[in-house]
Formats: sequence, C-alpha cells, structure tokens
Amino acid sequence: MAWLLGIWLALVAPAWGASPGAGLDPLLAPLKAYLVSQGLGSAQAQAMLAHHEVRFEDKLLARLLARPERPLDYHQFLRPETVARARHFARQQVRLLEAAQRRGGVAPEVVVAILTIESGLGTYTGRWCTVGVLASQAVLDSQPARRRLAQVWPKKQRAYLNTPQCDERFRKRAAWARGELWGLIQLAKERGVSPLSFKGSPAGALGMPQFMPTSLQRWGVDGDGDGRVDLNQSADAIHSVAAYLAAHGWRPGMSRQEQYEVVHTYNHSQPYVNTVLDLAARIR
Repeated sequence: MAWLLGIWLALVAPAWGASPGAGLDPLLAPLKAYLVSQGLGSAQAQAMLAHHEVRFEDKLLARLLARPERPLDYHQFLRPETVARARHFARQQVRLLEAAQRRGGVAPEVVVAILTIESGLGTYTGRWCTVGVLASQAVLDSQPARRRLAQVWPKKQRAYLNTPQCDERFRKRAAWARGELWGLIQLAKERGVSPLSFKGSPAGALGMPQFMPTSLQRWGVDGDGDGRVDLNQSADAIHSVAAYLAAHGWRPGMSRQEQYEVVHTYNHSQPYVNTVLDLAARIR
C-alpha cells in the first residue's frame, strides 16, 4: 500500500503547502502529533495545519456552541413556501426517490424533508474549510483553546466555561472532531485530492445531507453510477440518506415513535426530528 500513498501524496502535494505568510496557529499545534500518530507524514500534517485557511475559529465556535437550540429555529421549514419547494423537488426526483425506496424501504418524503432542513435542498451546503473547523473543535479540550474561546464567548454565559459539564462536553467533542478530521484525511486519500479541498458547514458537515466525513465514508452511495460519491449531487444525496436511515432501522409501516427513533440517530435533537416528520407529512 505504500506505493498508493506515494501516488496520493504526489497528486495532492501542491495543495497541501502553506500559503506565503501563513503559519501554524499555536492552538492547533497539538494536532500535528495526533495526526502523525495516526499515520500521516509530519510534513503533510505541518503543511495542512499551517495552510492560510486553517486557524482556530474562536468566533465561529462561540456561535456554534454557546447558543442553545430552540424549537423556534425549525419553524421556517414548515412554512408554505418551503413545503412547496420540497414537493416540487420530490416531483422532479421521483424516479431517484422511488429507486432509493425500493433499495432500502425508506419513505421518499422523509428523505426530501431531511435534505430540505439540512441544506435547503442543496442551496446552502456551507463555505467553511472543513479541515479548519474540525481542527478547531479537535482542540477544545486544551486549556489554551478554552482561554481563547472565553474571549469571544457571550459574557452572560462565560461562567459555563468553568463548569464540569463544559469540561465533559468539550472533551467529548474534541475526541469526536479528531476522529472526523482523520476520517476526512482518509476520504481525501481515497479520492486522490487534498483534504483542504473540502468545504462545508461550521460543524464540518458536507453536501446536501450534511454528512460528517466518517458518515460519508460509511453510508455514502453512488446513486448515479458515475463511479464516485458526490453529496452535492441529488442522486448521491438521496441514496445516501436512504442508506443511512435503512442501516439505522427504518422499515415500511413504522409508527411515528419508531420513525422518530431512527431519525434521531441522524440528529440528536427533538425539534429537528419532529420537524423532519412534520415536514414529511406535508410533502406526502
């Protein structure tokens, strides 16, 4: 396998290099040792983390992590105009949706509802450097990162940063993000591209269904048969969401509570799951 790694590095080497004037953010320095321990070359780890798009995204993390989720945030997806767009998409993609349903038994309207909520059916998949946002989350368990984050955290909530609950939450998120960052690097290797070429959400999610890199690796489906999985394409996105739900227990004829439990694995949010099911009922 060493020769394959050599070919991949040759293909992506120009894109790994840091831009002139760029430097490794000291807060991200601990990640280099982690990536090298996983098997990435020291030079590649250094170049990737020192790229001008990769920095500790303190303000972005504060917006992402400080604001509690509210049911009100999802009301927009049940507006008549949103339902109408979702129905139109379902009509346009009826053959793909029916093929995905035959393959895994997942109701087409649920797939469309998820794609609507996740990315507006592909209209906003994210512009953030995925390496950067995952790297930022991957060091949340370090004290220097916590101190930097405190500078931009909402003042009224700043005491939370010194609680055991925050310690546990950030520890788990950092471990999760390190796994996703390594998954992204493996994904890039499989595709023969630079990890820096991926753009997505502030959390690191990709494409129309907003899959994390490890989910894309595990449940991504080439729905149009072109030999690659591109979650920005409707065919691949539809089949991938259906494959994920089928793998997590979806089957025809389930009760709403059973449907809830499956969709909850996609996003561990009660308002999110209820909105998916409510929107699906309106699309049907």
